[in-house]
Amino acid sequence: MSNQIPVATIDVFRSFNDLAIDQYGIDVNLYIPNNLNSVESNDAYLCPNQVAYTEYLCQRVWIEWFAKDMVKLRKLGLYAEDEAPILAWFKNCPDIILGSYIVVQPRYIPDRYDTDRFEVVDVILKNTYSGEVFRTFKMAPR
Repeated sequence: MSNQIPVATIDVFRSFNDLAIDQYGIDVNLYIPNNLNSVESNDAYLCPNQVAYTEYLCQRVWIEWFAKDMVKLRKLGLYAEDEAPILAWFKNCPDIILGSYIVVQPRYIPDRYDTDRFEVVDVILKNTYSGEVFRTFKMAPR
C-alpha cells in the first residue's frame, strides 16, 4: 500500500463520490450474488436459478449509456469497436461484484435496449486498490 495519500483523505474522497451519486444518480434495484462459492463446481452447467441474490432496493447509480469518447475509453482499458459500452458508477457500499445486476425503470432506458436488467460484466480499476476512490463498471443487457 502506498502512503502517498493518507487513508483518511481517500475516505473523504469516497464520501464525496457517494454524495455525487446520491445527488445525480437514478434509483435502481440492485441484486448481488451471495452463493457463488457454493455453485462454483457447477460452473459450466450452472443454471441461473441456482444463484441466490441479495436484494438492495432503491440504490443509486450513475449510468452513462453511450460512452463515445474513445480517448476516455482507452484510458479505462476498454476497446469498443461497433458498440459503445454502458458504464456505471455505484456508491462504495455495498460491494459490487461480477454477476451483479440492476433493474432500471423503463423511463431511464434508451430505446435501443429491450430489457430493464443490466449485468456487471467487468470492473474497471483506474488506480491502485488502496487509493481507489470509485470504481467504474462495464454493464451489458442481461
